[in-house]
Amino acid sequence: MKSDFRVDFTNGGHIEAKDFLFDIEGSEVTPERLAEMIVSALNLLRAGPVTIFAMNVVRRGEHQDAEAAAIPR
Repeated sequence: MKSDFRVDFTNGGHIEAKDFLFDIEGSEVTPERLAEMIVSALNLLRAGPVTIFAMNVVRRGEHQDAEAAAIPR
């Protein structure tokens, strides 16, 4: 799953992400569930509203950095 989102914090400020990749089983994820996963995965204790701007299913190996990730270092 590739996503663009913004998380506003209850104590002020926010974070935004563009083309953020999540390794998720399956392709059936609601925006509400994705918002929960973002807050949990990033351990955002003071998270307020989460706005999902885009959600796209990207199969493993089909994203832009797949080739670089496949090269052992």
